[in-house]
Amino acid sequence: MPFRTLSAETIACWEQEVGPTPIHGVEIELFPGGLVERHRHTRGQIMLATSGVVTVSAHDRSWVVSGSRGMWMPEGVPHTVVASTGADLRNLQVSRSIAPSLPTEPCVVAATPLFRELVISAVAGPNQLSTDSRAAKIVDLLLTEFHSSEHAPLHIPEPTDIRLKRVCAALKADPSDDRTLAEWSEIAGGCARTLGRLFLKETGLTFAQWRRQLRLLDALVRLSQGQSVTSIALDTGYESPSAFIEMFRRVMGRTPGQYLDS
Repeated sequence: MPFRTLSAETIACWEQEVGPTPIHGVEIELFPGGLVERHRHTRGQIMLATSGVVTVSAHDRSWVVSGSRGMWMPEGVPHTVVASTGADLRNLQVSRSIAPSLPTEPCVVAATPLFRELVISAVAGPNQLSTDSRAAKIVDLLLTEFHSSEHAPLHIPEPTDIRLKRVCAALKADPSDDRTLAEWSEIAGGCARTLGRLFLKETGLTFAQWRRQLRLLDALVRLSQGQSVTSIALDTGYESPSAFIEMFRRVMGRTPGQYLDS
């Protein structure tokens, strides 16, 4: 049954029932816009979207997970998950006792076809791993095939000032909005200079940098949904597809096409 909201309390109850096993596999289906509330695990977690697109947030960073990109979330790290579309997730929690060399920071994982099938098999298999069993061999090969990716996380910190929150909420609703900070100040209150100082103080980014990061995250979701570069460029406020591609390449280190193929 798809979830609209999956609470941290429910997740904690699931894990308490399972206990301290080496692995713990969970299948989750989310409605479009579905939310997995902020929570943490006692084991690290490999996350795949076998269908759909989700955005995972932790440490004031966000990652788009779909297709050939999975996610590694170390144990103890609070995180949330939001579904941009209807999504099917396969989550495999892995104890540090059997995988001591896995990263200690969240990262994108290269989800090759083999890696995806191994995760799906492990999620569907037993939580206990008998020596030389098929399940144990699957997990061993899965850990061998674990490779972090170079995809950059997107840092979109949230301000606390009520005036900035008004601006940010409006931009999230329409990332293509090109109004200047002076124009926003007439709506949000204050003056452009004050808002500019607050943006830098509260987010560590200038207003222009924050809006660019927001547009890039929106673009990554749209790319993962299969939308064209042209429509994404125009919908996110760029004058032409080439301008969008250049921005994407400068920030991500690759073109949108190379990002999707990786």
